[in-house]
Amino acid sequence: MSPRVSCSSIAILALVLQILILADARPRASLDHDHPSCLCTALQSCWPDPSAWDTFNSSIDGRLIEVLPPAAPCHESHFDEQACQIVREKWSSPFWRSDQPGAMQASNWEASGDQSCLISSPRNSSCSQGSVPVYAVNVSTPSHVQSAVKFASAKNIRLVIKNTGHDFFGKSTAAGSLSIWTHHMKNMSFHHDFVAKRCSVSPVSAVTVGAGVQWEELYQAVFKQGKVIVGAGGVTVGAAGGYPQAAGHSPISPAFGLAADNVLEYEVVTAAGDLVVANGCQNKELFWALRGGGGGTFGVVVSATHRTHPPLTNLAFAVYTINATDRSSFLDLLTNFAVIHPSLSEAGWSGYFLLSSQSLQLSRQTLLVLYILPNKDVSFAKSTLAPFLDYVEKHPKLQGNGSVVSLSSFQEYYSQFLCGGQNSCVNSNGSASPGALSSRLIPKSLFDSRKSVEQLSDALISILERYPASILGAFVAGGAVARPRDENAVNPAWRRALLLAIISSGWSDGASLEEQREVARNVSAANKLLIDLTPGSGTYINEADFNEPDWQQSFFGEHYPRLQAIKSKVDPSGLFRCHHCVGSEKWSDDLNCPRSSE
Repeated sequence: MSPRVSCSSIAILALVLQILILADARPRASLDHDHPSCLCTALQSCWPDPSAWDTFNSSIDGRLIEVLPPAAPCHESHFDEQACQIVREKWSSPFWRSDQPGAMQASNWEASGDQSCLISSPRNSSCSQGSVPVYAVNVSTPSHVQSAVKFASAKNIRLVIKNTGHDFFGKSTAAGSLSIWTHHMKNMSFHHDFVAKRCSVSPVSAVTVGAGVQWEELYQAVFKQGKVIVGAGGVTVGAAGGYPQAAGHSPISPAFGLAADNVLEYEVVTAAGDLVVANGCQNKELFWALRGGGGGTFGVVVSATHRTHPPLTNLAFAVYTINATDRSSFLDLLTNFAVIHPSLSEAGWSGYFLLSSQSLQLSRQTLLVLYILPNKDVSFAKSTLAPFLDYVEKHPKLQGNGSVVSLSSFQEYYSQFLCGGQNSCVNSNGSASPGALSSRLIPKSLFDSRKSVEQLSDALISILERYPASILGAFVAGGAVARPRDENAVNPAWRRALLLAIISSGWSDGASLEEQREVARNVSAANKLLIDLTPGSGTYINEADFNEPDWQQSFFGEHYPRLQAIKSKVDPSGLFRCHHCVGSEKWSDDLNCPRSSE
């Protein structure tokens, strides 16, 4: 097989990864219920008056800010020519978006139904607040968080928590709400011999990060320490928030476990406004829930301590593009590719593959593979891939090219794959357009027979045939992820899985609600093909379908009853609410009122 692969192929996969990182699920309408048992929003008479806000602002060192939709400077009511030019230039930058208190990484979460403020609409068009919070507390200390929590609780205000806006379910924004914006809590400290508070355990290498630290910042700092860390593929994702709290997968998870497995300690502000430390020796139930039970649910995390690991060296990096000319050959290709994954997992491989189809009628379907093998040489890596590559070489209807190369470190992989060859991703662009997303954990047991593997391959091709979608395969389970453990709330389906299959499809900015809903319906229908094939499995909370059926089981598995009990204990009034989060079945669709009041 010719050792050639185009840079555009890597760019395509990187773009799809960005879509999956930044895309959201689907639009929803917001309801206001003027009822004493409902939370108070800005459109209701119960909303605090200006003097109450002034008093609150004085108590938090003047950190309260009025929040506007990010496109507001380009509309008549707030028009600012210079600011509007910046907005238009930066609109697609995930770094710029993460710096805006009212911006989400996918712009349709800034809308509430058909109420929105679009960058694509004329200057004299309506600019609605949509789902953008009315106020945000730009917190810089835990005490600011405590004050905001106590104020929201005392005034019965709808509260949300936001760092960067990487959020598929609209968890970190809500119409008429108050936002705790953690983005500027950038403290970071390394520990050569970390021991969690009140614990008597062997010390380990670790780093403690504030709630506003993003993975690009943390990766660079960790690399300077000569270490590696289990982190996100989206470098503008927060390092302490929803990513590790929901599990957090990484290409080095098979070597070191999920992000949740590597969190050693949290500092958390509870619903009562208390600042507590949660680890394996104190507040143990809360610590268990925070590692896998989902973000925005059990409290406001103000810092997280992650374990760091010795550097990975001599990585083998496999990049292959393989084209099939008809459905039968594509089915054969995917089946033979899938069959080798148990042995690849045993060898230590991980990474991502992308399935795409220009059109099955145009007879061009593509499998793009980007896998890494840590601490092994190229010769060994090629030997593990040889049976599959020989099959591709001899198949008359398959055309493949690519190679296995040696990388000196995980940092080199990071710069080549995530940053397009740059040492830092800070200048990267390309925040994804709005879209819909779903995923399914594919259990290792499915690979026990060729028949079931063929069924999986057929389902994947059927998705590409029926729906305008892309499929990303995250080969990030197995290995250390599969290690039996019950010390955290990570969905047990992760421990049984080998792959995570992620389906995505998008729409243009300004698409109608019906167009958006149609895309979302298609993604849900596509995901059902994988759900039917994998009964009893689950999904990854952060990359799941907004309308995931039986979400309690799919997100949390057998852990859900225990999570419910912990939620009732640490947040009995439900101050922290989000879509399809633990305990959310109690509330109306807009999460403002008890469901029984509807």
